[in-house]
Amino acid sequence: MNLRNHYIPEITKWLKEGAWRISVTGLSGAARAYFIAEMLVANEKPCLIMLPKARDALRFFKELEFFLPESFVSGDQGERRLYDFPIYDISPLAGLSPHRSIINRRIQSLYALTSERYPIIIASVEAVLFKLMPKEALLKSLEYLESGEEFSREELLEKLETGGYLRTSLVEEVGDYSVRGSVIDIFPPLYFQPVRLDFWGDRLESVRHFDPVSQRSTEHLKEMVLLPANEIIMDMEGMQRARSMGRLPGQVIEEGYGFPGQEAWLNHFYQELDSLFEYFPHDGLITLIDRSTLESEIGRFIERILTDTEKYRLEAGERGIPFPETEGIFISEEEFSSILEKYQRVDFSELTVQRPAGDYKTLEIKGTSSI
Repeated sequence: MNLRNHYIPEITKWLKEGAWRISVTGLSGAARAYFIAEMLVANEKPCLIMLPKARDALRFFKELEFFLPESFVSGDQGERRLYDFPIYDISPLAGLSPHRSIINRRIQSLYALTSERYPIIIASVEAVLFKLMPKEALLKSLEYLESGEEFSREELLEKLETGGYLRTSLVEEVGDYSVRGSVIDIFPPLYFQPVRLDFWGDRLESVRHFDPVSQRSTEHLKEMVLLPANEIIMDMEGMQRARSMGRLPGQVIEEGYGFPGQEAWLNHFYQELDSLFEYFPHDGLITLIDRSTLESEIGRFIERILTDTEKYRLEAGERGIPFPETEGIFISEEEFSSILEKYQRVDFSELTVQRPAGDYKTLEIKGTSSI
C-alpha cells in the first residue's frame, strides 16, 4: 500500500483546514515512522513528537533519520529540521551530571525551537515533564561572532567558563575549548565540527571549522553562533541568586564554575523555570505516539521522581551535604493535559479500541502494521 498517494494528502488537507484533533490508527513500527516522515515533509509546521519512554523516543528518532530527507537530518543551519530532546541519563540529584552529549542534544533542540522555522523535536514524555532553563536565559547567553569584528578576547573566555565549557589542551568533544596564543578553539553544541577563532588583539581575524582528529582547518566561516554548553549559566547574577538561597556544594564556592550534579540546582540559579512548551511555538503541531500508554506513564514517572527525590534528600541529610530546592521542577498531570489542549494535535495508536471522544478527524489504516 502506498501511504503517500492516499492518506498523506488527506491528513495534510485536514491540518491546513485547521482540524484541531486528528486520530490515526492501524500503524506501528517502521510503517508508522514512514507515515509520519511523509506527513512532516508535506506539512511545514513546527512539530513536537512525544512517546511514552526514553527508549521509545530514541528508537523512533533513528527511524525518522532513515526515512526523512538527508537535509532534514544533517543539513546546514536553516535546513536541518530533526532534533531529539533526551532526558538525562542519570539523576543529577545523585550528585552526578549527565553525559555531555545529552546536554548538547538538549541545547541544540532548545535553540532550534527559538531560531528555526519548522523544527521537529522528538522527546519522551519524561523529558517533556521536567522544567528547564528559561528561554530568556538561553537567548541572553547567545553570542554571534563574525570575522573582522572587534570582540573582547577576555570576555569570550569568561563567557566560555560561565557557559559550561571545559578548558582542555586539545579540543575533541562538544563543550571543549582550548587557548593557544591568539587562537581559541571551541566545540559548540550547534556544529558537527569544532571552530577555530584566530584573534589579533581583540579583532577576530578568521573563523574556521577544523577536524578534531587531524586538527587541520576544513572550512572558512563568515560567522558562528556560540551557544552555552550547559543548561545553567553561572554568571554573576546566577551565582548571587544561588548563594542567596543557602548552602551550595563546596566546588561552587571554591571555583565559581560548574560542579557534578549541577542540573538539579536549576531553581537556585534561575528565578523562574520554563518548560519545553515555553519554547515551542503556539502554532506548532503536537503528535502523541501511543497516547493511552503515554498518559499512564506520566503518573508512574512523577511518582518515581518523588520517591527518588525523598531518597536522595535523606542521603544528603545523613552525609551533612546541601540538597537542592526541588519544588516545581516538573509539570503536573493536570498542567500537562491543560497545555495539550492549546495545540493542534495528531494522535497515533496501533489499535482502534474505541473512537476518541470529542471533535476528532479519524484515519483508520488497515493492513500496514509493518513495511
